Amino acid sequence: QGQGQGQGQGQGQGFEQGFELGYRLGLGEVDAKAFLNASHPAHGEQPTSSGGGALAVGHEAVAPDWHRRPHAFTAAAEPILTERSQQAGRSKRDRGSEGHGDPDDWSLNHLCGMLVFIIFAGFLCAAVPLIRAEYLFYKDNIGDSEDAFSVYLTYRFTDWFTTKKYAPGLVLLFLTMGLIVTGAIVYAILVGKSPAHSLWRIFVWSTGSPAEGEVTPAGRFLGILVTVCGLIILSLLLGIVTEMFTTKMTEIKQGVNKVVEGGHVVILGFTECTRCLLEELANARESEGGGMFVILAQEKKDDVENALFGNSLKIENSRIVVRSGSSCTIRDLHKVAANSAAQVVIMSDTSISPEEADAKSIRTLLALMTKGWPTNGRVIVQCASEANRTLFKNIYSNKEVEVVVVGNIVAKLMAQTSRQHGLATVFGMMLGFEGDEFYSEEWPDLVGSTFREAVFRFSQAVVLGVFSAEEECMINPGWDYKIQEGDRIIVLAEDNDAYTLEDKPYYTPPEVDLEEPIPPLNTSAEELKARTSRESTPTKTLIIGWNNNIGPLLLSLDSVSAHGSSITIYSPRPVEDREQDIAKLELRVGQKLEAASIKHVCVDSDEASSKLELQRLNHHEHDCVFILAEGATRAKADERTMAILTQLNAIGAEIPAEEKKHFDPVVEMCEDSTAEHLQMCGFLNFVHSNSLISQALAAVTEEPQVNAIYHDLMSNVHNSFEFRSYKDFLRQGEKEPDMLSFGEAAHRISEAGDIALVAWSAVPKEGTAEEREWEMNPKDKITPRQWSSDDQVVVIRRFGSVD
Repeated sequence: QGQGQGQGQGQGQGFEQGFELGYRLGLGEVDAKAFLNASHPAHGEQPTSSGGGALAVGHEAVAPDWHRRPHAFTAAAEPILTERSQQAGRSKRDRGSEGHGDPDDWSLNHLCGMLVFIIFAGFLCAAVPLIRAEYLFYKDNIGDSEDAFSVYLTYRFTDWFTTKKYAPGLVLLFLTMGLIVTGAIVYAILVGKSPAHSLWRIFVWSTGSPAEGEVTPAGRFLGILVTVCGLIILSLLLGIVTEMFTTKMTEIKQGVNKVVEGGHVVILGFTECTRCLLEELANARESEGGGMFVILAQEKKDDVENALFGNSLKIENSRIVVRSGSSCTIRDLHKVAANSAAQVVIMSDTSISPEEADAKSIRTLLALMTKGWPTNGRVIVQCASEANRTLFKNIYSNKEVEVVVVGNIVAKLMAQTSRQHGLATVFGMMLGFEGDEFYSEEWPDLVGSTFREAVFRFSQAVVLGVFSAEEECMINPGWDYKIQEGDRIIVLAEDNDAYTLEDKPYYTPPEVDLEEPIPPLNTSAEELKARTSRESTPTKTLIIGWNNNIGPLLLSLDSVSAHGSSITIYSPRPVEDREQDIAKLELRVGQKLEAASIKHVCVDSDEASSKLELQRLNHHEHDCVFILAEGATRAKADERTMAILTQLNAIGAEIPAEEKKHFDPVVEMCEDSTAEHLQMCGFLNFVHSNSLISQALAAVTEEPQVNAIYHDLMSNVHNSFEFRSYKDFLRQGEKEPDMLSFGEAAHRISEAGDIALVAWSAVPKEGTAEEREWEMNPKDKITPRQWSSDDQVVVIRRFGSVD
C-alpha cells in the first residue's frame, strides 16, 4: 500500500513537474503531453479511469529526470514550438484578412472587393432595362405569334453575338465575373469569411489553382465545383469549343435558324438593286433609331453578306439579317418572320426575262396569300412588265399591295434625257430621301379654294397636286380645280414639319390693265397642250447593249421619233433572240414599232469593246447614242461601258469636226463610283438605273401613296415632266428678265396653262450650260435672283389645257 502510494505520488509529481515545464516553454495542455512523450519515449500511454487518455508513466519519477537532462527536454520541445509558431503566423494572416491586420491591407482588399461587386452589379443593372425593352417590343409586335419570349430572347442574343465584334469578349468577361462573384457570395455564407477574402479565394480556384488550402468540407466541395467551372471558361477563352457550340455557329453562318422579329422589313430576293435599296431604307429610318431588315436569298448567306458588306454598305444605325432559302416556300417565309413584318418587298429577278421574273414574283405572292402574311403589314412588288401591274393587284385583293414598275421609269427617263439633258438627275432628286421628299396632308382651311390659290399659300414647299377623298392621285389637276373636303395636298418639301399653310399668298402678282390687248405666247398653244412632241425629221439612233430596259426604251423612242427614222442595236446577244423579244414586246403592248426601222449588229462578247468592232458603227453619224448596262455583274457591266465610251471618244477624235455630229450619249450605269469616272471623261448625261429603282422601291416602302405619284409623273397619261426655257412662257415681244423670283416665275408659267413649276437651274460660275445645277423647291421664293438665257425651268405640264 505504501509502495502504491509512493508510486502514485511519484506519478502525480511527475505530471505536475512535466506540465510546469511545458507551460514554461509556452505549450498548451495537449502540447505539454506531447512534450512528455517526446522526452520519454519509453513511457507508454495508459488510459485513465475517466477514459480521458491521460498519460501514465512508469515507476520512475519524472521531476528529477528533467533536471538531470535539460538538453534532451529542449530538443524535444523545439519541433513542437516551431509548428505552433507557424500556426500562429497563419492565424495572424487570417485575422488580417478578416480585418484585424494591417489597416492599409484591409482598406485595399475591401476596396478591390467592393469594386468588383459594383462592376458586376452595373452589368446586371444595365441588362435589366435591355431585357425589359426587348420584352415590350416582343409583346407589342410578336406577342401573338407561336414563339415564346425565351425563343425571341435567344434569337436576339444569337444575332447580337454573331454581328458585334466585341460580343465574345464581353460574354466571357460577364461569365467570369458572374462565376467569381456568385462563388464568393456562396463561399462567404458557407465558410464565414469576408467578401474580399472570398473573392480572392474564388478567383484563385476559377483560374485552375488547387483548393487544398481550404480546411472546411463545404469550402473544399465548393472549391472543386468552382475550379471545374473555371477550367470550362478558360477552355472557351483559349478557343477550345464543344461540338454543340460548333454546330450552333455553323447553323448561324448558314442562315438556317429562325428570325424572331416584328415590325421589320422583309426583302425577298437578292439582286443588284438590293444594296442600294438597303442604303435608301436605312437613310430614311436613321432619325427613328434605325430599322431592321431581313433578306431571304437563294444564294448562300456568306456570299450575300460578302457582296453587301464588302462594298462598304452604308446602313447607319440599322441592322441587317440574311437568311438562305426560297421565297416561294412557306417554311422559308416563316423563317424570316414574314407573318409579323411591317413591309414585305418582292424583288424582281433581273437574271431572267421579264415574264419569267413576274411569274416567279406571282408564285411568291401566292405563297404569302396562302397564310395571309404579313398579318398587319403590306406587300410591295417590283413588277418587270407594265402589262402585269393589274394582275398583281388582283391576286392579293384583300391585302394592301403596291406594284412598282420601275423598269419603265428608267427607260422613259433615258429616252427623255436624250432630248432634255439632265432630266434623270432632277427626277432622282425627287425620288431619294436626301433633300426634298413627297408629303401629303389635309388642310381644312383650303376647302373651297382653287388649286392656283393653294400653290401660293406654301412658301416652304412646292405644291404638286391632290389626293382625293377616294384616294385618287391627281398631279397638277388644273388651276381651276376646287379643293374639296377630304382632299390631301401633295407637296415637295424638306420635311413634313418644315412647311405650313401661310395666312396669305407669299406672292401677289402685279395688276394688269385689262383694256390693253394681250400678246400671244412665244410658244404656240398647240405645242403646250400636245401629248407627245414627235420629231419632225427622221433621226438615226444607236443603242449599244441589251438588257430588260430595251423594250420600254424602244417604245419610248418609237413614240417620239419621226417616221423614217432608224435604230441600230449593237450587242453580243444573238439576233434571233432579239427579234423574238421585240415580237413579244409588240404582242404584249398591242402595237407595232413603225416609226423607226431596226438594224441589228452582232458582236462576240469578248470583242464588244474592241476599237475595230466599234469603228463599224460610225457612231459620229448618229443623232443620239444610248449605252445600256450589259454584263454578268454590275461591275462587269460598268467596266464594259467605260471601255466602250473611251474607245468611241478616241475614234471620234480622229474624225474632222465638220464630218461628225455632237457626241453626248445617254449612259446607263450601275455602280456609284462610275458616276465619277463618267464626269472625269466629260460625260454628264447618265442614268443610275439601280439607284433609281432602289429609290422608288424605298420611297413606296416607306409611303405607299408615293407610288401613285411616280406612276402619274412617268406614265405620260395626264402630265409630262420636262425642261423648258422661261421665255417659252413669255408673251411675244416681252424681254426675258435679268432678275427673277420663284414666285413670279410660278405665276407667269401658270398663266400659260395648267403648268406647274417644280425647280429651276443655276449655271455654275466656272461651268457651262451642260454643267448646270438644279435647285428644287427653293426656300426663298420671294427674293429675285440673277437669270440668264441659259437657265431653264422644270415643269409638270398637263395635256390638253391652255389658256
